[in-house]
Amino acid sequence: MTNVGSKTIVLITGANTGLGFEIAKALFARPEQYHILIGCRGQFSRADDAIKELQKLSPHSASTAEPLSIDISSDESIAEALERVQKTLGYIDILVNNAGADFETAVSSGRLTKREAWSQTWDVNVSSTHLFTEAFAPLLLASKTHSPRLLFITSGLASATENASGSSPRYALAPAGWPKPYAPYLAYRSSKSGLNLLATEWARLLYNDGVKVFNISPGFLNTGLGDDRATSERRDKGAMGALDPAIGGEYCADVVEGKLDEKSWPIKTLRYDMVQPW
Repeated sequence: MTNVGSKTIVLITGANTGLGFEIAKALFARPEQYHILIGCRGQFSRADDAIKELQKLSPHSASTAEPLSIDISSDESIAEALERVQKTLGYIDILVNNAGADFETAVSSGRLTKREAWSQTWDVNVSSTHLFTEAFAPLLLASKTHSPRLLFITSGLASATENASGSSPRYALAPAGWPKPYAPYLAYRSSKSGLNLLATEWARLLYNDGVKVFNISPGFLNTGLGDDRATSERRDKGAMGALDPAIGGEYCADVVEGKLDEKSWPIKTLRYDMVQPW
């Protein structure tokens, strides 16, 4: 079994890029000692490259990292990742459910049908996130810290209250007639609303185990997200008002470090600048 000493073990899905990488980067730069499992789907080398970048950005970091191959939409991949972590570490202290996807723009490109895009979006963002959490929950309960934490990464677009109230120009009433102008990313937005309920259920399930559960809305960040979606390489930084992803990474790192523990129960959707309505 790998000896990580007194380091806090953090598992972040989708950590080789986007917000997941920003969270790892923020933790690596802090004085506390972490051992970060860089969850990565696909080519293993991408996780290795991410770790090299972390070490380059924070060459004197007291933290360490290792790659973890994990595709949360695959039961086989979940089982293999769980077996590996069980054998090499035996527990985790923090689980960050960051992996997510949006497949709707693949419809316009002709790669997916509408049904396929909706099904795959919900599968990754809700079903797979739940099954992955369920598999790793026992390792979280075996944490050696006094306060293990479980984070779900939701979206500012997932607020049913904002959608229904007409408080946002994004959700203005549609004109009469057909066809209707759906607001963008409806499959993604609704799946993240489903994730919000999933987070509340896990908060209920794990409350008496002392696990602090958070539902984090990191803000509209300039990162890549899933199939065919615009990424920081394919659009100008700050396009469409997107924020520096480091803002979301630092905020999530604060949650990992326990700086928002007093806001963990009753669970709510936390954003760096507000409590987001359900």
